[in-house]
Amino acid sequence: MTRFLDEVDSQPAALLELAGFYRAAGAPLLKEWEKLLGRHSSLAFIGMGTSELAACLVLDALASLGKSVTIHDAGEYLHYLLEYSSRDRLYVLISQSGASAETDKVCRALAGVAPRVVLANEEKSPMALAADLFLPLKAGAERSISNKTYLNTLALLYLLAGGGLDKLEAVAGYLGHSCSEKEVSAAAEFLRPAESIHFIARGPALAAARQMALTFMEGAKCHGTAFAAGAFRHGPFEVLGENHRAVCLAPQGKTSALTLAMAREMASRGSRVVLLTDLEEIPEEDNLCVIRVKSFGEERLFPLALVVLQGHLLHHVAALRGYEAGVFRVVSKVTTVE
Repeated sequence: MTRFLDEVDSQPAALLELAGFYRAAGAPLLKEWEKLLGRHSSLAFIGMGTSELAACLVLDALASLGKSVTIHDAGEYLHYLLEYSSRDRLYVLISQSGASAETDKVCRALAGVAPRVVLANEEKSPMALAADLFLPLKAGAERSISNKTYLNTLALLYLLAGGGLDKLEAVAGYLGHSCSEKEVSAAAEFLRPAESIHFIARGPALAAARQMALTFMEGAKCHGTAFAAGAFRHGPFEVLGENHRAVCLAPQGKTSALTLAMAREMASRGSRVVLLTDLEEIPEEDNLCVIRVKSFGEERLFPLALVVLQGHLLHHVAALRGYEAGVFRVVSKVTTVE
């Protein structure tokens, strides 16, 4: 067992910790969020890496509430958009450490300009202390590639978009037995040599696709790229063939049929495709490896239901490539330099 897998397998407990906090002591913080949200029709989510990509989980949910939502890389916002910040917009700054270089600079620059809501794991971090409203992730200590903090960022965003604590507790109860080591090991073998993998999804599942692309680069040292499924047809489809590897995410929902059809077409053209889905009764096909997770009836919960499985898949792919996932060679856990 590696340190990374230890943390991956402790994700259910981390999620229960978050749910318990916001059911009790943290409930007033959610009320404060509701007040802020009610006073603003425009929101901007700002972060780096996992802390940026996680926000796409709730893009459609907030839009359904009549909110105009944008998601920004903190470095790009800092240097190209900061001067156009509006006091009429609600800014949600996400940083697992609460000290990410670019996000912290944006947080400080917005002081007195616009309301700042900070989501972070470190409760005494610079961003947490500077926030107009601080919402802790309650993920506990994490030293490896983002896993517990990723899950709890998704979970907290789900709550902020109107999701229920009971649903999060149900997901936590499932995660402890959500992963078949035999299935995941076979999927990793199926992706060999895993030099380059495309991660393809639509809607809220894009959060998981983008996280997988990021962490497979970090942990398995492979070339990981995430695509919205529609965009993948617009040019990248030319890479299909026997040397191509892809992971497609197809939760039940608006576009499941489209993503499933794409996965099958890719496989029929020779690509090796791992399909992660909560759909039932998908027959095995040549070049298509299917792994199912439990459905919780909402597309926004699908990325949360995947977290243990995707962590174990990363571990196995990394091992096949001669690496231990979660051991950094070049970067550090917290990026404090632009």
